[in-house]
Amino acid sequence: MYEFSLSRTLAVAERDLRRFRRNRAFMIPMVLMPIIYLIILGKAMGGDMHDLPVALVDQDRGTAAAAVHDRLQTLQQGRGLLRVTNESDPSTAVDRLRQGVYKAVVILPADFSADVLRGDAAPIGLVIDNTDNTSANVLEAELRRAMADVARTASNGGPEAVGAAEATIDVQRVDAYGHKEFMQYLVPAVIALALFFVAMLAGGIILVDDRARGIHEGYFVTPLGALDLVGGLTLSAITLSMIVGTIVLGSSIVVAGIPIIGGLKTVLLIEVAMLLLALGLILFMFTLMARVSNPMTPRALFGILNVVTFFPSGALYPTESYPAWLQWLSAIFPMRYAVHALRGLLLKGVGLQAVAPDFLVMGGFAAIMLVLAATLFKRTL
Repeated sequence: MYEFSLSRTLAVAERDLRRFRRNRAFMIPMVLMPIIYLIILGKAMGGDMHDLPVALVDQDRGTAAAAVHDRLQTLQQGRGLLRVTNESDPSTAVDRLRQGVYKAVVILPADFSADVLRGDAAPIGLVIDNTDNTSANVLEAELRRAMADVARTASNGGPEAVGAAEATIDVQRVDAYGHKEFMQYLVPAVIALALFFVAMLAGGIILVDDRARGIHEGYFVTPLGALDLVGGLTLSAITLSMIVGTIVLGSSIVVAGIPIIGGLKTVLLIEVAMLLLALGLILFMFTLMARVSNPMTPRALFGILNVVTFFPSGALYPTESYPAWLQWLSAIFPMRYAVHALRGLLLKGVGLQAVAPDFLVMGGFAAIMLVLAATLFKRTL
């Protein structure tokens, strides 16, 4: 009859712990992962906004309008919340908002100061980019607070409107893109995350597993060069990425109820954005795993790579809340530009001109990674 033996149990535990002692490098990701999650997620989620681009269209230029200018300048210089640009034409300002230049447009109508002096409800127009609800709500709340201060100063006979009656300023918010659910805001993030998973699987885990099982040894007796191998493996992974990405895109559009503004042209641009992101991520994984032979390595790095590339991309929280070092980290990887492009195409219906800078950065990243992957790819045993 079997009897439990503590000594045998300890022997098994000792043998298993020796494996970790022989692979001490794997302890590093175990320790670093929660610390990196704390640092990056703590700074990427819920931070204070800063440098939000706002256009100010002043059609009044009266004393109360001057007070509004002062309040916005205070928010810009004191808290660093805004980056105010004066625009002369409301239509031009709103067009630039739709192209992603501004987060909001503040419009002071021609009779704004006169209404404040009479004590009437003085309207202020606030056209806002509501595809980013976090920034939109912060901007609206801060503008309402600032305008309440302007109205209070005017009512007390301040320099902006001496002798005014009890003034009220009515901030009238207009969403530039109609009502948007938070689920719709997340769709670009979901697509980018799906492509990251494919890149990690095809460019990392499967690549190293095949190398460990000796599958790559068959390539060594052929005249294939490193670029041939990288090109073929990349083409295979890209095909898988586009299939998965397109399925996720179609499913997300149906589930979130997103209307495709721009029709077929927008769909084609979305596919280009997905292609460039997938290409960059896959080649990035090939570069990292070019000389790795231990199948545990990509699995150990999976969580760290996810938090370093995905969470700083602005997929879940606006990049305007990031500190300088996280902005720098965010700018390195193509995920940020893909999310920005996909959000513009899916939620705003922008054209090629608006997303061309994102495409160029993603293409440049992929080209650099291709050179590095072909240079570092291990073609010997």
